[in-house]
Amino acid sequence: MKIAILGTENSHAYAFAKLIKTNPKYQDVEIVGVYGYDDVANQKLTYEGLAPYSAKSPDEFLGKVDGILVTARHGDHHHEYALPYVKAGIPAFIDKPFTVDLDKADELLQEAEKNGALICGGSSLKFANEFIELKQTIADKTVVGGYVAAPINMVNDYAGFYFYSQHLIEILFTVFGKDIKSVRAVCPDTEKNRISVIVNYGAFDVTLQYIDSYHYTATACTKEGIFSVSPTDTSYWYKRELDEYLDMVKNHRMPHDYAEYKKPVTLLHCIEESYLLKKEIEVVW
Repeated sequence: MKIAILGTENSHAYAFAKLIKTNPKYQDVEIVGVYGYDDVANQKLTYEGLAPYSAKSPDEFLGKVDGILVTARHGDHHHEYALPYVKAGIPAFIDKPFTVDLDKADELLQEAEKNGALICGGSSLKFANEFIELKQTIADKTVVGGYVAAPINMVNDYAGFYFYSQHLIEILFTVFGKDIKSVRAVCPDTEKNRISVIVNYGAFDVTLQYIDSYHYTATACTKEGIFSVSPTDTSYWYKRELDEYLDMVKNHRMPHDYAEYKKPVTLLHCIEESYLLKKEIEVVW
């Protein structure tokens, strides 16, 4: 299988390229090239022999690859880079944030479905053993509340709030599901890494805290007890993302329906709208 990596400035690009190059499990996968606007990142991949060359434009690999890994830091680039390929029916991994703009998410997913292009991706946090096990732990219990915390980076060149915020959302979805009714968010200073959110699930609330600390945690409060987890080992997350993508291509079956990939973007927009307008926002999927 021939693959191109689009967006080299992200650590994901290097991690995926390293896995494909060094792990015998991926001996049937070939990176034919990379594209990115960061020449230093491009050179790191080519100099280390992880990719044969860097392209001049993101669509240069059309007709040359069987799949793409879109790992650009800015979510707007995800739409720009992936769209020509999904129109050609080529399967795509698209990193977090899936997109920044809701209309671009719609167009990308509609074109993918229309042309039979398989899609997966999002945040790697959904693959953390601890969050998966927490969901399993509370499956037969009555949830009455919860708490999720994750880092945020508000001041950056990659769409501000949207750059890092999907990680927390996919922890929330993994543990508590997506049946969210509304959100109420507070951001005291948009230039500081601090946002608090109350997520209303109808029968219970979950408190979200975006924090200025590189740690992830989740707590589920149930009538039967309180259960908390915090991942410590992150080393396998990239591999699980890559495996999900390759399994999808091999079996020609997406891990989720197309519409599911827009949901993190929708919720992020609701959170941003809530803290900007200082009001509770209904979540409409």
